[in-house]
Order: sequence, then structure tokens, then C-alpha cells
Amino acid sequence: MKLQFPKKVNMTELLARDGIQHERRFVPTETKVFFINACSEAGFKVVEATNFSHPKYLPQAKDAEEVLKRIERKPGVQYKCYGMTDKAVERAVIAKENGFGPDILAFTISTTDAHCMRNANRPVEKFFEQIPNWVKMCKSVGIKLDMAIACVFGCPITGPVPMEKTFELIERGLEMGCSSATPCDTTGEAAPDRVYEFFSRLREKFPNEDVHRAHFHDARGTGLTNYFAALLAGVTEFEASLGQLGGQPSYVVDGVPAIGTGWLYTPSDITGNGSTEDLVVMFDEMGIDTGVDVDRVLELGRILEHVLERELRPYTTKTGRIPKGRVDWGKNIPPYNAQPWVHPNK
Repeated sequence: MKLQFPKKVNMTELLARDGIQHERRFVPTETKVFFINACSEAGFKVVEATNFSHPKYLPQAKDAEEVLKRIERKPGVQYKCYGMTDKAVERAVIAKENGFGPDILAFTISTTDAHCMRNANRPVEKFFEQIPNWVKMCKSVGIKLDMAIACVFGCPITGPVPMEKTFELIERGLEMGCSSATPCDTTGEAAPDRVYEFFSRLREKFPNEDVHRAHFHDARGTGLTNYFAALLAGVTEFEASLGQLGGQPSYVVDGVPAIGTGWLYTPSDITGNGSTEDLVVMFDEMGIDTGVDVDRVLELGRILEHVLERELRPYTTKTGRIPKGRVDWGKNIPPYNAQPWVHPNK
């Protein structure tokens, strides 16, 4: 019996926001703009661009407005930013009014007060006092407000989280006017069986709402299996990062301690998002259309390693796609680490 999969899925690229926030060296504005533009051209339907958080909490996003002003917007691509204070939302609205703001603004609320306090310096209920005003502000300029829910499959501070908690948060957010919700496995607590059960139940409870989106962090080697489990449950919206980067905002950037979210609240700093490179290769091998130029994605993954001057975790930036025919490996492909590279089948 052959498994049945969707013929097409949509991809969100997280690098320029979630991906680099864990980096300990400031990523230049020009580099962020390069990757945002390249991902837009490569076929991603949603590209994360920046975060409007105060630089003392998120130094990597101190150039938020500059990034948004300088990117080349591609028709049909939605540009997504984050912000979770009144001032951050105000900045997003002003940017939109001036012609360079985001199409989607997301805020992160957690399933537990413990994580919410570490990540946002306020308890969960405080968000629900602020959301109605954020909805009003965003709607006034045509920004979609997304509720990103952290620690859906477990909290690194307090442990397991019941699925019903996430359902409750989504229901309240939608009732208050949020356009969508993104359930997030923030620090890699998910396992495939729970992922399948969660998204199956989520689709039953919210069949028509824009809340069926898979966002995983690969802290324990289960990233691809979790994406696959979500696919089996009918999910067609996927978020991942080039280089398998991301995680808790870095406490030290360019050698300067910031306020940030403090020292690590996870067992290690292996907290990156699922790998865009490996995920699009997997989907491609399964005959699922991502709308993304897979060879260009692998090339961007290799370029990213040269930019950051270190080897990153994705497999396929080293091994390439599975060959579709005869390949002369001795002549056509330079050794890994030699230069930016694409598969000769392109």
C-alpha cells in the first residue's frame, strides 16, 4: 500500500529572523538583505525578515527598519517579522505606513508562564490584555497578526505540556482577532507520535483556520521525522531555517553581554530550527512540490557556511541531492569547503 501525500506544500524561510538570533557575532545588514532576496527569488512563499524587539533584548535585530527598507520585494512573497511589545507593534505599523513594513507580524506567547517570563518578561495572561490593541493596530494598516505559540510539545523549564493548552491559546487568540497561529516546538521537545496526534487533533478542532503550520527545532535529531509526521497528519505549511540555525537569542553578541533572555535555559545551545536544505531535498525525493528551487537552496546553504566561517549541521549542503542519473563525482563537483556549489544536474 502506497502512502498518500499532498502534491504541494508551502515553505517559510526563517534564517534572517529566527535563524540568526542565536548567533554570537552580528550578521551584517547586507548579508541579511542578500539572503532575504535570494530566498524570495528561490521560491519561498513566506520569508522572515527581522524582529522589532528592542536591541538590548535582541541585538541581531538592531537594523530592523534598515533591512526592510533595503530588501527587494518579490510579488507573491509575504515578508514576516516578529514583535511582542506595544512599541514593537507600533514600529511595524509605522514601517507599513511608510511603505516598507511587514505583511505578517508575529508575536510569541508561551504555553507556560515559566517560559513566557524568560522569553517575554511577562506571564501568559498579560498577552491577552495586549492582543486586542495589537489586532486593531495591525488591521488599520493591513498587517496580518500571527500568534506564534512556544513550547507546544514541552517546556525546557517545567516539562511536558498538554495539547489542550495550545488549543486553548489558539481559540482565545482567534476570538480576539488574530489572523493565524503557528504552533512551535521551540526547543526540540517534540517526538513523531505526538506530532501526528497533535496535528490530527488540531485539524479536527480548527478545520478551516490558518493554524496548521509545522515549526520544529532540531535539538535531538528528530527534526525531519517530526516534519514527516506533520505531513502524514495533513500539514502543508512548513517553517525551517537555512543552516539549521536558530534558537534562544544570544546573550552575548560581538563580545558584549546584552540583557536578552539571559543565559541558556536549555541543556545545550543545539537549538536550531529544522534544516531547510534537508527538508526540501526530502520533499523533492518524495515527489512533493515545494515551489522552491532545491539546487539554489543547497547553494545558499553552502554560501551561508562560508559567511559564518564554520560547518553547519545540514547534511545536504555536503552531499547534495540524490542523483537522478549518472554523475561524474571526480570532475564536476569541487570538494566540500572549496567554494559555493550546486549539483551538476542543474
